Amino acid sequence: MPRSSDGHYYLTLTIDNTPVRFVVDTGATDIVLSRQDAVRLGYDMKNLGFIGSAQTANGRVRTARVKLKNVQVGDITDGSLSAWVNEGEMDKSLLGMAYINRFNRIEIADSKLVLTR
Repeated sequence: MPRSSDGHYYLTLTIDNTPVRFVVDTGATDIVLSRQDAVRLGYDMKNLGFIGSAQTANGRVRTARVKLKNVQVGDITDGSLSAWVNEGEMDKSLLGMAYINRFNRIEIADSKLVLTR
């Protein structure tokens, strides 16, 4: 995937038949959904148990753990992945190392990110 004009790499995953655009964040540990993306995926924010917490660049936020049942990128499908919904303000969902580490090879060259399984 090519580097975006903002300097980041983005990857769209299809989660339960809904496309979700993530910023690839090697500094993030987990898959973190913004509130907006969580709602698009069918999660009711009122019914999520925000009992976890995470330290972010904007301070500490509460998080709720969810399970993503069917995650696809290209011809790769993963099932039953843990993710966290961030209760704080986030304009993009984050694709952290919990997902990136599923790949055998990660390469950045010529302004492109290549993930190989």
